[in-house]
Amino acid sequence: MHWSTEPARADDVITRVQSVIASKATLEIAKGMIAQYADTTITEAAQLLTAYARQRRLRLTDTVQALVTRGMNPAAVVEAKPRT
Repeated sequence: MHWSTEPARADDVITRVQSVIASKATLEIAKGMIAQYADTTITEAAQLLTAYARQRRLRLTDTVQALVTRGMNPAAVVEAKPRT
């Protein structure tokens, strides 16, 4: 990783913060979608999402983005119960 010796510009910091907030919001929406679909808690929905992404070697952010943009059906996540 390369670290710049120049201080971050205010616009860069704002853009990064907005990106993190948007990612967090997308994750929360996806957890809500799974919780509603599976009639479960938000915590269990988060576990289902994490297990689904891990089992398929996908990034969690890609998985939640697919859910929120309707590129993936919540049933796919719910049916792929975590291995115990």
